[in-house]
Amino acid sequence: RLDGYQTCALIKRSPRFHKTPVVMLSSKDGLFDRARGRMVGSSEYLTKPFTKDSLLTAVRQHSMN
Repeated sequence: RLDGYQTCALIKRSPRFHKTPVVMLSSKDGLFDRARGRMVGSSEYLTKPFTKDSLLTAVRQHSMN
């Protein structure tokens, strides 16, 4: 069983999917948690509860690239 950080790292290490943006959704809001998300390659890190607008903004921002 993989957690979100491990899943993101696998996606980013894959030659086929390494350019796929990953938006992490988490209830953990600590500095360490956000840094860990960036270290494994997440494009964005949103904490729960997040707004519909913040999610849509993140998706739009990373789907344009």
